[in-house]
Amino acid sequence: MMDPRKKLDVLKGSLESGIIDKEEYEKWKEKLNPDVEKFDRKVEELSKAADASAEPKKSSEKILVISITVLVLLLAAIFTFSIFNKTQPKTLEDLHVLNLKGKLAPEQGYVYKGIYSFVTLDGLWYTQLQSPKGTKIYSLALRYSPKDLKNIAVEGSLNEELFNNKSEFYVTFNPTGKEFSYVGLAVADFNTHMSKVFEKKPIAACDRNETEPCKARPIVTCDDADKLVLYIKESERFRAYYNNNCIVVEGNGLDLVKGVDRILYNLYKIMEQQEA
Repeated sequence: MMDPRKKLDVLKGSLESGIIDKEEYEKWKEKLNPDVEKFDRKVEELSKAADASAEPKKSSEKILVISITVLVLLLAAIFTFSIFNKTQPKTLEDLHVLNLKGKLAPEQGYVYKGIYSFVTLDGLWYTQLQSPKGTKIYSLALRYSPKDLKNIAVEGSLNEELFNNKSEFYVTFNPTGKEFSYVGLAVADFNTHMSKVFEKKPIAACDRNETEPCKARPIVTCDDADKLVLYIKESERFRAYYNNNCIVVEGNGLDLVKGVDRILYNLYKIMEQQEA
């Protein structure tokens, strides 16, 4: 039988660490108080039985066995109580609260630069950010976190006046390329952030008129200096850079998605173009 006072100690520790609240602690305490007297009587009976024994060695062994049993039960109770009574995070807000308290494993969440709480849920990384106009708080979802992209630099310079003043942007790519699935994924991610947070309308374009679908689309490249452009280019070399009016991501496969996320973190001012 486990000492109820030990259970109370476990509950008190859980209260102090925030696993349970005070109301739940008081409820358990009230339930355990009647067990204290019962346990004391049991211990007293065991002690009398041990004293009555004619063989002191066996009495000592019995006490040792009781002590070990109580210790094992105590450890088991602590482990079980922690598993079944610890509040599990159910929402992104819960995860951010636990993350800021340092209660998440590194692979579940971390605080970037001491400011931005990043948590992962269902394969995406989330953080919260105030909109550029300061009117809303957004929960941003990206496929990679800053730690995943810290070794990627963003080269060149962006015409910030053009970026801030344009209410639309052109998304262009090579229509004869081979990696349409990754190009499409990168474009979809970028468009989502640009339309919802930066409030800019995406316009689908091509960088050349060599396919039937492109006949009905604008033909746009970085040379169109009066337009704000995202250019996704299939290439063996992985790069993410600005070219005045043009945001360019070069690469293949998931590098195209990584490049877009790296650009977005820079546009959000979460990451510098070159991280230290």
